[in-house]
Amino acid sequence: MTLRHTLIAALLALATMAGAQAEEDAGQRWRQHAQEDLLPWWTQAAAQGEPLGRFPTFRCNDGSVYLAAAPCHELAQAPDWIKSELKRDYVRMQSRQIYTYAMGFHLTGDIKLLKLAQAGVADLRARALDKRTGSAASWFENGKPQPAIGMRNAQDLSYAGLGMAAVYYLTRDPLVLSDLIKLKQHIFTHQDPKTGLIRWQAKDGGNGDAQREELVATLDQLNAYLILVTPILPEGPLKRRWQEDIGKLSGAMVKRFHDADRGRFWGTRGLPDSDSADGRHNDFGHTVKAYWMLYLAARQNQDVELARLARDGMRKTLDAAWLQDSSSWGERWRQDGSAVPHKSWWIYAELDQAAATLAVQEGDDPSRWQAAGQWWLKHFVAAPGGEVWGSVSADGNARPQLRQHHWKNGFHSMEHALVNYLASQALADQPATLYYATPATRVAARFKPYTFEGHTLSVEKLQVEGTTIQKVSIKLDRYKR
Repeated sequence: MTLRHTLIAALLALATMAGAQAEEDAGQRWRQHAQEDLLPWWTQAAAQGEPLGRFPTFRCNDGSVYLAAAPCHELAQAPDWIKSELKRDYVRMQSRQIYTYAMGFHLTGDIKLLKLAQAGVADLRARALDKRTGSAASWFENGKPQPAIGMRNAQDLSYAGLGMAAVYYLTRDPLVLSDLIKLKQHIFTHQDPKTGLIRWQAKDGGNGDAQREELVATLDQLNAYLILVTPILPEGPLKRRWQEDIGKLSGAMVKRFHDADRGRFWGTRGLPDSDSADGRHNDFGHTVKAYWMLYLAARQNQDVELARLARDGMRKTLDAAWLQDSSSWGERWRQDGSAVPHKSWWIYAELDQAAATLAVQEGDDPSRWQAAGQWWLKHFVAAPGGEVWGSVSADGNARPQLRQHHWKNGFHSMEHALVNYLASQALADQPATLYYATPATRVAARFKPYTFEGHTLSVEKLQVEGTTIQKVSIKLDRYKR
């Protein structure tokens, strides 16, 4: 080989190494995003609740807890849809914050985050769950659980299970699983025997809500606990039943809410605006989340046809949402089919997660997903102070707004960081490092890398503040042509 060829080969090798290092660093950037951009907001003393684990629903932008006697300006002047809720502490938001701490620990190994998640679960289980029925309160007002059992909507009930699901995923705590099973059984008393869908409410109360057809009533059972917990359940009748329920809910959703011709899911049925671009939940977020959950459900149940429908649907939605001029995602369809360029944090996160899943598990081109992630890091991060903004304009500006309220907590932003970290590591052909806290048993725990699949390379057992945790290196399964 000539000196010239040797130099060329060396330069190519260095370029390859540099490219691999850049891809590996991309994964670390998402871990850093969780540690430096998101968690500072949730590790403030005010976020941790009084007593510890009773996390507040509303906080001011300086991090302090909302006080009715002396409200901060941003909550005193909040829009009516927020101001009307300020007397309530929502269980769904406590549960989402539990998830935030749990997955923060999953990414970082910080034992304080695991203990905050466990404190939140302990408070939720003791205070919000009805021991007789398994139901969960939707909110507390003046210390009392509300509304009455039977009047609690299925979406709130599903998200009461989110935090328990996240903690069980990490710890395999049988007591947490027991309460999650009871909650799930209660929710499934809402199931319509004719359609297989979960009804919005069990009782009507004179307002017609028992007959409301809402996509999220069914979809969020998959999203909040079924998809995450079912694969790690002990083999046996319970796991088989949950797998069957996943299949039935998936089929019911497709039959009633899916528009195959347009490649989207409708958020409601039977309302005057159900088929309108401006209708409730007719956005890219609910559609892509439905396809993503169906894809994960199909993979678990080895349903080839459902996987194809969901894969094609995700691709079609991502194509519709992509804004080439800004290398970012839009929010929803206009009536003419074009994309509204405004961005909502949770919709953007769901689109990113679908794109990441396709890149890892189907071999799709990751370039749009990678560019969209850079846009997120540049424009969504709410610095200084932490978390991300909920709403960003097409040009990347975030108008003054709240970092946290009764629909915005850490769930979507932390899930986004976790999925992007895992996908980045997989695409760089590098193992992911995740932390768990499973008890020592004769049968080794199956360490599943969230919604992906993979095989464990190594497990390092650590003793931290009296708790056994596992630092696990996992190589994610990746599609190879």
